[in-house]
Amino acid sequence: MAVPHPKIIFGAVTFWGTNAEETETHLKLLEELGVKDIDCAEGYGKAEENLGLTNAVSRFNVDTKCSAAMGPDFMTKDVVLDHAKESLRKLGAKSVDVYYLHAPDRRVPFEGSLEAMDILYRAGSFKRFGLSNYLPHEVEEVVRICKERDFVLPSVYQGNYSPIARRPDAELFPVLRKHNIAFYAYSPLAGGFLTKTREMLVNGLAEGRWHPSTDLGKLYGSLYNKPNYLDALDQWGQVAEQEGISKAELAYRWVAFNSHVRADLGDAVIFGAFKEQHYRETVDWLRKGPVSARAAENIDKVWELVKHDAIWDNFNNYVENNRFKKIGEGW
Repeated sequence: MAVPHPKIIFGAVTFWGTNAEETETHLKLLEELGVKDIDCAEGYGKAEENLGLTNAVSRFNVDTKCSAAMGPDFMTKDVVLDHAKESLRKLGAKSVDVYYLHAPDRRVPFEGSLEAMDILYRAGSFKRFGLSNYLPHEVEEVVRICKERDFVLPSVYQGNYSPIARRPDAELFPVLRKHNIAFYAYSPLAGGFLTKTREMLVNGLAEGRWHPSTDLGKLYGSLYNKPNYLDALDQWGQVAEQEGISKAELAYRWVAFNSHVRADLGDAVIFGAFKEQHYRETVDWLRKGPVSARAAENIDKVWELVKHDAIWDNFNNYVENNRFKKIGEGW
């Protein structure tokens, strides 16, 4: 009997620099694989526009985000309303499934953005209110304000979560469960870190977005190219080898089946891919079931190596302090 798996969501950051024709190729593959949900954001380059040109909202459950907090605009009521209107226009949609506040804007009171979300919800612009990258005490603050003002309550939280990003276990999950908020895990591979080797990082041999000459490569290097993380990466490779599976499969299956993620509570895992093979492999892994008890125990030991230095997410540990700098494609 198949083990129930969390909802599988495709991360549309893949569509950042694609055109409509290329996006359509990806969408057809997702339809073939039975993936029905797509996660987008206004901050993902041309992704919203490409989803609109391919009529994705009539074929998938599409979620998107107000990313104002990641730029110079203060996330006031009017800014959120304007950004939502523009996202719906690009998507060619009257409504989306989940509309998120992509990150907290600590420069202004939360009340304005939350009032905007309530206005949008009552106008039918989205079905569920989502938060992303808010710290646990900020989730509590949002819920308090929404209850006091009779605003729509958040019911989805999207957060950074992987075998080396487990701070939510002790600090965030209790808050979410208390308020019946589902958890959608993004970056199960820690931005690709868990597929790398020590040699790649130390010698600057990582390719693509991890190459040290790129803005994003510099960001990742500042977060992960540290002795304890490199030691953890060595152990991670050993665990995968003992389990007889790839490092990527180990990460995806642990997040989906061995972690605090709960299919029965409406939780989900967000994945990304560019190549057809990676689509097929990843969806298969996310339906495959848990890793062995031995592997799970050893993954706990990997976490022990980094937990005192672990980040929350790229926003809280980098982006907010570099708001006016170009940091590359993807957060």
